Amino acid sequence: MAEPPKVTKFLAQLPIEEKSLFLDSFHTIQTDCDGVLWHLGDSFSGVDRAIRALRASEKKILFVSNNSVRTMEDYRKKLGKLTDFTVTDDDIIHPGKLIIQYLRDKKFGQALCYVIGSANLKKDLREAGFNIIDGPNDPVPETVAKIIPIINDKQPVKAVIVDFDFNCNNIKLLRAQLYLQHDDDCWFIAGAMDKSLPVGSRTRLIGPGWYIETLQNQADRKPIVLSKPGRDMSRLMRQLYPVEDTRRVLFIGDQPELDIKYGSLSGFQTLLVGTGGVKQADLKNLQHDQDLIPDYYIDEFASLEKIVLEVKAHKAQKNKSVL
Repeated sequence: MAEPPKVTKFLAQLPIEEKSLFLDSFHTIQTDCDGVLWHLGDSFSGVDRAIRALRASEKKILFVSNNSVRTMEDYRKKLGKLTDFTVTDDDIIHPGKLIIQYLRDKKFGQALCYVIGSANLKKDLREAGFNIIDGPNDPVPETVAKIIPIINDKQPVKAVIVDFDFNCNNIKLLRAQLYLQHDDDCWFIAGAMDKSLPVGSRTRLIGPGWYIETLQNQADRKPIVLSKPGRDMSRLMRQLYPVEDTRRVLFIGDQPELDIKYGSLSGFQTLLVGTGGVKQADLKNLQHDQDLIPDYYIDEFASLEKIVLEVKAHKAQKNKSVL
């Protein structure tokens, strides 16, 4: 028998009793960062107060991003301005960190990796002890005869890793394609799967998800996806951050195809915020995939402070009435 369609609850419009049940239903929050806590360089107003209110309600918070371009030090500094606790590396998750953990778990050792990714990702991989090559980054001659030796360099690459690379070019993709096609044992590891990078109310830039999809199609290989919404990421996260009851975790995000789908596949409750551009009226367009439909919707992360304070006042009044 088919399951009934999922119906999103609009959190701010719920009766106080349901808001109270919502707040009591989870003990851990995993939240996206870009588009939820901040946009580009600026934090959204009120996010700091909302985080502190949630922490005062004894909620544990993990910060889960698809952005490996930003360094861990950058994350700690940005999050340190928003929180009332010291944010450590253990509190921050991004694809680069998961890729390193995956390679270590699989005992990849000193085999060679070809990396299409940011300077920060490549630095982290080298510092973790992995042997990597990249490029070419400079223009190459525009003749097939001269390009073939560059892309078919016969290096013994055993893993192709693709993540954010603002300097990605066609030659890099061609090299990756040939590494994957020439060795069936070469791993194909995907970082960020974002196909669209919001940089304004109307501007969306091409994301690395398109490059990964192109390689998947041309090399006829499925990637190991270590970012939202990957099942491989979900399995690794359960190993790193075990939870007894997945429904006691709330995942907060701004992108249905990445955040909400990841939360759904992981068995978490999900909350979509509207600051990433998806508004309440847009939810009807998600009916084709139940995994994209959030359990809850709220206009902005900052509004969670009001929910916490309303529930706190409600419980205090109930306790007073009992006495």
